[in-house]
Amino acid sequence: MMGTCTLKHLPICLVALMVCTFIISYSMSAYSGNVSVLFPYISDTGTLVPASCVFGQLVNMCAFLGALCVYAWHLHEMYRIEHNECPRLHRTFARITLILGLLCALGFSMVGNFQETSVMIGHLIGAMMTFVSGILFCAVLSFSSRVHLGSPTWLWVLRSILTFINTTCFIFVFVFGALSGEMRLPPRKYEGTEKGYVYHALSVSCEWAQVSVLMIFFLTMVYELRDFTLDSMKVRKRPTVGSADSNTA
Repeated sequence: MMGTCTLKHLPICLVALMVCTFIISYSMSAYSGNVSVLFPYISDTGTLVPASCVFGQLVNMCAFLGALCVYAWHLHEMYRIEHNECPRLHRTFARITLILGLLCALGFSMVGNFQETSVMIGHLIGAMMTFVSGILFCAVLSFSSRVHLGSPTWLWVLRSILTFINTTCFIFVFVFGALSGEMRLPPRKYEGTEKGYVYHALSVSCEWAQVSVLMIFFLTMVYELRDFTLDSMKVRKRPTVGSADSNTA
């Protein structure tokens, strides 16, 4: 019989898998010569085969774990709201947080499955869903942890700082990307002597920083989820006419 597991392990496993995903896809792409060793965009490391196959599979697993983390946080938040007899508005914020988190996970899955060289519009939609929904998710969760959940001051301040850094990096990814010049497909290796290389490097650094900040934000969930457990699922046979279960009714 399966037991229970502490919910804090979900965000830890998510971040560990994301780190492994980026290391593996970067190593494969750099070894194959598809991207430059220094300053490739994250999605560029998973655009060309064979790295794209591994990248897509691992990103799907990360998206699934991310959705589980978001749902686990939602259940924990609803539990605390109900037991503290909070107003209905708090439940509305909890549902908004859930929707934004699931959109972020769905967008991340699209980034891994719609490569830049295959379906560019799908890749861009997935990227925007990931980053924009992720920023809004962090903002709403930071607000709820202070106003609705009464989290420690250091925790909601940390989350607010991470949300600010996340938003700033998102803006500068596009600012520096535009200053670097037109991006070409398939992804090419930027050389240090090229015009706009510095802006390209800054744009890439902001993207990696944004993803790193988002992973740190998920790790902050460990503090609240450490006191909550996930019970194993139970399978029951549906009663049928003439069965022993129905006769005892």
